[in-house]
Amino acid sequence: MIVRMRCISGGVTLLLVAAAALAFQVPQNADDRSTIQNFKEGDARRELVQNPTGLLEHLKISRGDWVADVGAGNGYYSMRMAQLTWPDGKVLAEDIDDIAIGSLNLRGRLFNLANVVVVKGEPEDPNLPQSRLAAVLVLDSYHHFKSYQAMLDKLLHALKPGGRLVIADFSLTEHRSLSRADQLKQHEIAPALVRAEAVEAGFQVSSIEDPFVKWRPESWRPNSPDMWVMVLVRPNP
Repeated sequence: MIVRMRCISGGVTLLLVAAAALAFQVPQNADDRSTIQNFKEGDARRELVQNPTGLLEHLKISRGDWVADVGAGNGYYSMRMAQLTWPDGKVLAEDIDDIAIGSLNLRGRLFNLANVVVVKGEPEDPNLPQSRLAAVLVLDSYHHFKSYQAMLDKLLHALKPGGRLVIADFSLTEHRSLSRADQLKQHEIAPALVRAEAVEAGFQVSSIEDPFVKWRPESWRPNSPDMWVMVLVRPNP
């Protein structure tokens, strides 16, 4: 089952789209097989260029946790997080792009992700509940935040005290001296910039791995940036 949620930061509106008796069981409808295979082929490529297992370990999530995948794209990480929190946890798969929302709903239906909730976010607000989440993942999306101060504030207050925000993004060493605007033109952002912005927003920095994954030729990014990972924590009151 996948649940479509329009907004959960106030009144809650839920629309049950599909139900399945068993979670994570792949349907056997012949019309679905090629689409499922397309998802799986893309998923396998991520293992080569992003080290998803290592990245997810930084979230320290477990069964029963509520977590969010912000900028969830086609839902690969949402699916992995759903497996980690199943059966009584919940994954909020957020994106602002309608195509991504459609892809998230499709993955949820095909893979029967019963504990995934698709959330349509806004440029300044991911529409997450306050003080409820154990962890939030932002992968290859922070550099797209046009209103990053507002987004960091919303993410801070969506986390429970002690909750973790894991930001992973890309940066080429020789681009790090460029202005923030010029880095964004390269679809990159330096970890030092993100660290300063997160600390200003009220986060504590737990760790930074730079690089986390070295660029490989099979990466879909042509300009050879490495991927870095930063773990941030909402302080306890």
